[in-house]
Amino acid sequence: MNYDKLIEEIKVYCEAHLSEKRFSHSLRVAEMCSEICELSGYDTKKAYLCGIAHDICKELDHDEMKKMVEESEYKITPSELQKISLMHGKAGAAFLKKHFGVEDSEILYAIAYHVCGRSDFGVLGKALYIADKNERGRPHVKKDPDFVKKLYSKSVDDMFYYTLKTSYEYQVNKPGFIIMDDTMEVIRALGIAE
Repeated sequence: MNYDKLIEEIKVYCEAHLSEKRFSHSLRVAEMCSEICELSGYDTKKAYLCGIAHDICKELDHDEMKKMVEESEYKITPSELQKISLMHGKAGAAFLKKHFGVEDSEILYAIAYHVCGRSDFGVLGKALYIADKNERGRPHVKKDPDFVKKLYSKSVDDMFYYTLKTSYEYQVNKPGFIIMDDTMEVIRALGIAE
């Protein structure tokens, strides 16, 4: 697979179809995902591709998003039915496979489940989850000039645990927040909550 060509095609598509804010977020996620993978000795091009493509379907019409997931191999969870936008990772993976010919199961898995996290994530899935929640444009990162340095001093597993824990603690008290079924499974598996 020619990752450079694919990254460029996906980048052009995302810039044309996502809002400027969402596209900028995707660029920052791609950069951070690549950095985390580089620290781990993992393929940085696959990481960048995941980051640039992770929100490719985030701004789709909800009916279209749901239809895309229904027609894919991914199952829709009860929490996704409550809040359709939570399906954007699965829709994105299905879209990348159908429209860009992405067949790499690790890339598709990381993108499909970046919204919730998975206990069986490898380095790529963990890096994407971490980068999505901690990219340099996030308010908590902008507040602390040493945040990224402190984050990068941890192992990928510790970064993943830290990110899940802080995200859960922040989100759990927000009105209307839905804790995804898969997220709760990971949180319980890691002992973050009962």
